[in-house]
Amino acid sequence: MITQKYNKSELYDRVVERHGIFENSYDFMVFLAVMGYRENRRITSEYLGNDGMSGEIGVDNLKKNELYRTVMACLAFQETNDPTALVNERKQAKILAQYAAGGLEIAEQEFGTVAGDPTDAVVNYIRSAQDEDINPSGELGKIVSSFDEEMMQDN
Repeated sequence: MITQKYNKSELYDRVVERHGIFENSYDFMVFLAVMGYRENRRITSEYLGNDGMSGEIGVDNLKKNELYRTVMACLAFQETNDPTALVNERKQAKILAQYAAGGLEIAEQEFGTVAGDPTDAVVNYIRSAQDEDINPSGELGKIVSSFDEEMMQDN
């Protein structure tokens, strides 16, 4: 089984464990990777976390979800422009973790300091991203729409 270390801050616990905004850490990780990609923020050094700020995720958990597999493959190909990245799970997981680290920096700024439940702040970020993009397209647009629809049902 392939695993990938990643930068895991307290925000992961808040949005997954405490407030249930995301069902699993890997759901939040993919969301963060999309944020990182959207904002062109990829952390290539220190993306693994350090001193208690590191997590490890089984790539099999990501591969079970067709959309997540697609996102991983697309990010890896987009970053490397190498067709073999479309099937190289280690490369995909590494690039996903790097974009997720970049997305985590953004998330910490956008909704990491919110006292209490950050659900509204996450939804507001998604809405503002949609407003900026007008009509997101492609697989990344589907991800944004998917998260938006799920979160709107809870509000």
